[in-house]
Amino acid sequence: MIDIRKVFLSLRRLLPFLGIALFTVSIYVLVRELSRYTISDIAAKIGEVPASRLVIAVFLTFLTYLNLSLYDLIASRRAGVKLKFTSIALVSFVGYTFSKNIGFTFLSGTSVRFRLYGKWGVAGGKILLIIILNYLTFWLGFFALSGILFTLWPPVLQSAVRVPFGSLKVIGIASAGIYVLYMVVVSFRKRPFRIRGKSFTLPGRSFTLVQTGISILDWLLSAGVFFMLLPPEIGYFEVLGVFLLSQFAGLSSQVPGGLGVFEALTIVILSPTLQADIIVAALILFRIVFYLAPFLISLVLFGVNEFLFRSSRNSD
Repeated sequence: MIDIRKVFLSLRRLLPFLGIALFTVSIYVLVRELSRYTISDIAAKIGEVPASRLVIAVFLTFLTYLNLSLYDLIASRRAGVKLKFTSIALVSFVGYTFSKNIGFTFLSGTSVRFRLYGKWGVAGGKILLIIILNYLTFWLGFFALSGILFTLWPPVLQSAVRVPFGSLKVIGIASAGIYVLYMVVVSFRKRPFRIRGKSFTLPGRSFTLVQTGISILDWLLSAGVFFMLLPPEIGYFEVLGVFLLSQFAGLSSQVPGGLGVFEALTIVILSPTLQADIIVAALILFRIVFYLAPFLISLVLFGVNEFLFRSSRNSD
């Protein structure tokens, strides 16, 4: 009889090698696609992005991180943690910018949450519950949105966005199936689950729908940032589809911020529609606006918060 646990552990050990393989292939694709262009070519394309679209991209980035604070807000309330929204928003912003840029979420975003929540008196078990609920919220929105978008993928979008692995409807049906299965479980399963002698219950249907709505808005806003940095001849829903696929690949690789993997797959999918130097220019701006700038701001906020906390302890 097959030991499912041993199979799972074996597959888990292979994940780092999968990440290395994806990163290596991505670098090869990037080098191949960019060999036809000079740095000045790409810099010129960056300069051609209208200032108005850049400003909108910055504003959408602000809205994205504001919406991300709702992840921690609903999770903390569910865990029985009653902190001010400003404190929760700080934890969320610093935690997500760290995890998005550094990767290795356990060593970055998770550590930040244990540090900040912990010094405000939140118990470790409640912090862990908040982190688990955040993960759950993130993937619920992904599977729900992917299920809708790729299952109902209109023919005009199918012709505009070419994928190297056949029809997107297969991905859409699989994503929708995962989401529907989860909803069935939380709707009808009343007894707690037990794993290794420990019991836990999943959030109910109403809470799950709130999670899904917040996460879908997160994906829509994030894709909107990238969309505003691309030429207007490509539609939003095409960009959203590419964004979902490329982000999933980047996150699965466990490379910090999906660096290289996200870019390579985006170029491969969009290159029949747009020139590679235009896509690369948009990707560079996206990295700066969506990743690097918020990360630098969060470093300052985290440093100031730590300084004030230590100063208050020393004064006591």
